[in-house]
Amino acid sequence: MTNHSDAPSGIRIRPWPVKLACVVVAFAVVELVGYVPAGTYGTGILRSAVLFVLVILGTRVFRGADEEVAPPRPLWRMTGGVQSGIVLGAVFGLEAILSAAGFVGITFSPGIRDETPELPALLVNAVLSAILAYLYFRSSRRIVLARREELIALARKAR
Repeated sequence: MTNHSDAPSGIRIRPWPVKLACVVVAFAVVELVGYVPAGTYGTGILRSAVLFVLVILGTRVFRGADEEVAPPRPLWRMTGGVQSGIVLGAVFGLEAILSAAGFVGITFSPGIRDETPELPALLVNAVLSAILAYLYFRSSRRIVLARREELIALARKAR
């Protein structure tokens, strides 16, 4: 009888070229979703939702260089390291701000508002991007706190 506890419980992607290829494919999928006839407001909302789901799936599959491959990543952990979480949090935070600014700008411009069917999609995109930014920033913070706790524990052991 073999012990399968060390075997990965799903797909794990570690090499950066494969990660880059997955990101390119994900953006292609999001772009193709734009051609799905989902009504006046539905296409933009559907694209935002698909991107959100693909990002969450990517966080479950991608692994950092210093991460173990076999065990599942903790649910709170979005990246392999602190810097990547901060960069991705900033990117999604900027996207949330730009979408929210576009929503507010279009809402208060009556001439533009009548011509823009993507108003609800901007709001959904702003909310989903803000959620992703929060998750990435929180992940980086928790990684830093976990490392700090490990260092404190090692220092106490050394005494």
